Amino acid sequence: MPNSRIIASALNGDAEELRRIVGPGGLVCVAPGLSSVFVVRTTADGAQTATVALPGSTTFVPLPRSFQVCHIGHDSERFTLTSADGRSVTGTPRQFSAYYKVIAEKYNPRYEEHVEEAFLATNLLPDGLPSPRLLHVDTDPALGELRAEGRIAESSVTAAGQQLEMWFDCAGPEKIAELLPHARRLVADFERIRRDGTEFIWTTFAEGDETEEEKARFPEVMTPNTLVVYRSGDFEVHFGEPGSRYFMDGYWPAVQYRADMTPVHVTVEA
Repeated sequence: MPNSRIIASALNGDAEELRRIVGPGGLVCVAPGLSSVFVVRTTADGAQTATVALPGSTTFVPLPRSFQVCHIGHDSERFTLTSADGRSVTGTPRQFSAYYKVIAEKYNPRYEEHVEEAFLATNLLPDGLPSPRLLHVDTDPALGELRAEGRIAESSVTAAGQQLEMWFDCAGPEKIAELLPHARRLVADFERIRRDGTEFIWTTFAEGDETEEEKARFPEVMTPNTLVVYRSGDFEVHFGEPGSRYFMDGYWPAVQYRADMTPVHVTVEA
């Protein structure tokens, strides 16, 4: 990945070193008016990787395999990527660098489809957020009404008697409206989601010397507090543990589920 000195040099009119590093099979688009550089490199096996460099940061841009970039252009506000089959994707530097959640390919048979959907919708992703990702709306407790309340906000819902923060990851109002019926189903079936999630955490981290009593009490110890709905309909639930018996203080598990409510992976957040 080119360092900040090379990027700054390109923005100041000398892109020779950058183009040398990228290589003859790569694409470089220097946009001084956007204070950004977009680079697509081609690996030995023909795959493409992309990065967009803004002042102070360089971000990896996931490219779907179905979108083979053959040209990068820009105007005063946006980059435009054109594929070999004639499709184009347009977005600001921050839209291209927006981080969106997707379950890793290892656990996700629809990974490429999910990456492609988000990539093709780049121009609809949140733009200019100070930290990536979560554009959020307020809903009533039954998720029956969509009321936009600013760029980033928190709202809570009651699911299986549990108060939860609910977030829609990297989605604008149109995408959130599309996801609302699914979100209602998640809230309605949250008792199952919670049960399966705590069992998944136990199975993942149990070392074999725990007692049956500990196993029976574990679902009572882990308290869900946040539900994050992905653009794909997949989702994650964050669990808190007030006593810090199983996870160190300041750390907590987050279970990722496919849209059909099957837990497939768990991470430890901090």
